[in-house]
Amino acid sequence: MSRNALALLALSTLAIATIAVAAEPTKPADLPVILLTGYEPFGPGKPANPSWEGIKKLDGQQRNGYRLVARELPVVWGAPLPVLEKLIDEFHPAAIFSFGQGGGYTIETLAQNKRGAFPDNAGELPQQPMIVPDGPAEYEATIDAKGLAERLKSRGQTVRISTEAGNYLCEEALYTLEHLKANTKQPLAVAFCHVPPLKADDGQGSTTPETVQAFVESVLDAWAEQPRPATVSEAAPAVARQQAADPREKEVRELIDRYFTSWSNADLLAYGKCFMPQAAIHMIEPSGRLLTLPLGPFLKSQQEAHRSSPNKMTETPERTEIRFDANLAHALVYWKLVDGERIEYGYDHFTLMKSEGEWRIVNIVFYAVKPPADEASK
Repeated sequence: MSRNALALLALSTLAIATIAVAAEPTKPADLPVILLTGYEPFGPGKPANPSWEGIKKLDGQQRNGYRLVARELPVVWGAPLPVLEKLIDEFHPAAIFSFGQGGGYTIETLAQNKRGAFPDNAGELPQQPMIVPDGPAEYEATIDAKGLAERLKSRGQTVRISTEAGNYLCEEALYTLEHLKANTKQPLAVAFCHVPPLKADDGQGSTTPETVQAFVESVLDAWAEQPRPATVSEAAPAVARQQAADPREKEVRELIDRYFTSWSNADLLAYGKCFMPQAAIHMIEPSGRLLTLPLGPFLKSQQEAHRSSPNKMTETPERTEIRFDANLAHALVYWKLVDGERIEYGYDHFTLMKSEGEWRIVNIVFYAVKPPADEASK
């Protein structure tokens, strides 16, 4: 849907007078969450862990239309799985970025299902040699590590890609994240990065909590600029790939197609039927402000947008990712809007439920993003 279209409603005196709907300042609790994790020190009396020191001040901040939540993980064998599951249930994050102490700024791309013979902070060796006893031997990271690294380097950030995560709690965190994602308990994007120890020379001076935080912020910004969401890799286990064969997915995709087609045809009657009557629509503006509308005012804004545009506006889904839980479907759509010479890109986050035999939209969170590099250069 068009950012301009919704803005028209906010600016329309007649619409505001008729329906008395106005934009409200962003409430952090209304924003989608990005979860950041770092580790505690490696035992009592040990130096502070840069992975936690570099993220803790970001807790509660807003960035790129998301609310950041930072949590500290214990250096204990077996802890990442239950802790991350609990955090996912609590915050339902759109992405999780985990960090740990290593030899430098590194994006890890491979997690093996095995633990090294190292004591944890409880003084215990791993009781089970595998992270997930019935899990695959390894996971390849589903994040676009190469693209992420290129965008970081373009910002002057020193970073490398690694396939050796260390066989300790950092590797366990990455394996756990990919395992949760592959088994549909995980949100849309996961990644694990190592950062250098505090006071180490990172190639640009001594590492401090501030320099680590700057790296984390660069990772978040580089990820937000990617032209598409991360998807499950071909190396993921069969259970993840089988979800694509879920018969419900065909029904949801048909609804998504009908949603974009009816909007592009300015068929507001068919477009409105894609929603539950009580649906809510949320737009995150570039400034971070949140605009929330009920369905009726939103449909009026779309009708006015088509009526007032000198061009035929079309919006097409470029990429769609779908996942399911017990009663709901969640779809992330990367879209392209064409309005004459104006071209806009963005994301729609849909929540859908089945009502009277048909999938319909419960709510949408949407926002515009920068165009892909190949489009921006035109």
